[in-house]
Amino acid sequence: MKEDMDTQHAFSKDPFHHDIILKTLQSTLNVNDYISVLDRDCTYRYVNLAYKKYFNLDEADILGKTHKELFGAEFYKKTIRPNLEKCLQGESVHYSAWYKHNKIQRYISVTCLPYRPFGDAIMGIIINGRDTTELKNISDKHKIQKAYFENLFQQSPDAIAILDNNDRVVNVNDAFTELFGYTLRESLGKPINSLVVPDDLKKEGLEATMSVASGQNISLETVRKTKSGKLIHVSIIGKPILMENNQLAVYGIYRDITRRKKTEEKIARDLKEKEVLLKEIHHRVKNNMQIISSLLNMQIRYVKDEADKEIFRESQNRIKSMALIHERLYKSDDLTHISFEEYTRKVVSYLLASYESGPKNIDFIFDIEDLAIPINQAIPLGLIVNEIISNSLKYAFKDTPKPVIHISLHKIDSRFEMIIQDNGCGLDLSKKPEESKTMGIHLIKTLTAQLHGTLDMESDQGLAYTIHW
Repeated sequence: MKEDMDTQHAFSKDPFHHDIILKTLQSTLNVNDYISVLDRDCTYRYVNLAYKKYFNLDEADILGKTHKELFGAEFYKKTIRPNLEKCLQGESVHYSAWYKHNKIQRYISVTCLPYRPFGDAIMGIIINGRDTTELKNISDKHKIQKAYFENLFQQSPDAIAILDNNDRVVNVNDAFTELFGYTLRESLGKPINSLVVPDDLKKEGLEATMSVASGQNISLETVRKTKSGKLIHVSIIGKPILMENNQLAVYGIYRDITRRKKTEEKIARDLKEKEVLLKEIHHRVKNNMQIISSLLNMQIRYVKDEADKEIFRESQNRIKSMALIHERLYKSDDLTHISFEEYTRKVVSYLLASYESGPKNIDFIFDIEDLAIPINQAIPLGLIVNEIISNSLKYAFKDTPKPVIHISLHKIDSRFEMIIQDNGCGLDLSKKPEESKTMGIHLIKTLTAQLHGTLDMESDQGLAYTIHW
C-alpha cells in the first residue's frame, strides 16, 4: 500500500504529466497556436491538437522524437538548436523560419519559453508556433516592389507622409516638403500631430491616425497648418500599409484644396443670398395674394346677391390656397418642396371658417404620407384639394347626419395617389363638366391635366375622387 502511494506521489510530481502541462499552458499560451513541450533533452513530451493537425501527424509520430528527426539534421543544426539552447539557459527566444515536412512548406513564427512547472528550475521548453506564411509572402512581395514604390512615392504630385503606428513620421516625399515646408530631416521621428495639425484639431488628427493604424481606410476634408503657421484646407486619404517588420503603418496622402474650398464658400454665400431673396419673393407673393383676398372681402360687402357673393368667396378661397403654398415655402428650409399634410390641414381649417353656414360636425380623416411635394405640383394640387373640399362642404351633406371626409395621399412606386372621399349625397356623373352650373369639376380636371395625371370619380355612398400622377 505504501509503495502504491509513493508511486502516485512521484507521478504527481512528473513535470510532463498531462495535467501539469495543461495547467501551465492554460495561464500562459493561446491554445489555438501550434504548441509543443520538450524536455531538457529536446525530446517531444506534449503537442496540442492544432500542432498535430498542422503537420498532419499522430502523437505516436511525434512524442519521444526530436526536431532533428522530424525536420532534418541540417535545418535542426542551423536554425532550431541554437534557439533551443538559449531557451534552456533561461532566455525567451523568438524567431521565424520556413518549416518543411512531408512536402508541406510553411513560414512559422516561433516563440520558445523556458518550461518551469514547479518554480525556477527549467524542466524543458514550451514552443508556441504560428503560421505567418501569408504575411511573409506579402513582405517578400513588398521588398520586390520597394524600388518601384519609392519612385512613385517621390514623383507623386500629392503630399505623402508615412507614419508608424505611434503617429511618428517615417518618411515624407518632396511634395510634402513643398506643401508643408518640413523636410524629411525635420520631420523624421516626430508625431505628425505636432507638425501639421492645428491645436484645436489635435484630437481629430490623432483619431484619424489611430484608425488607419488599426487597419481602417479613412477619407476626410479638414484643416492643417504649414511650417510658417498658415492654415490650409486639405483632403486626406489614409491607408494602412505593411512595413518590413510586419507592422502596420499609416500611408497619408494630402491634397491642397484651399482654392476649391474658397470657391465652395463663395458659392454657399451666393446660394444663401439667393435663398434669402427667394424667401422674400415667396413672402411678397403671399402678401400680395392676401391683399387681393382682402380686396375681394371688401367688395363682398357691397354685393347684394347671394349667388354673386358665393362666386367672390370661391375666388377668395382659391387665392388663399395659393397664398398658403407661398407661406409654407417662406417658413420652410426647403424652398422647392412643401409638407403636404400640414398644408392640407390648414386648407381645411380655412374652408371650414369660410363656409359658416355649412355643417359643423364633419369628421376629417387624414391619411397623408410624409411626402415633400415639388412646388410645380403643390400649387395645382392645393387648388384641387380646395375645390373638392369646397364642393363637399357646399353640396354633399344636406341630409347626412354624420358627415365624413377622408383625405389620403401616398406614393406608390414612382407615382403619387391622392384620394378624397365623402359620405354625402353623391353626384350625377353622367353630366358633362361643361353642363355644370359651377366651374368646380371642370377646374379639377384642368388642374389634374397640369399634373399630367388621371382623375377617376365614383359616386357610391358618397363621392370619391382618385388622382394619380
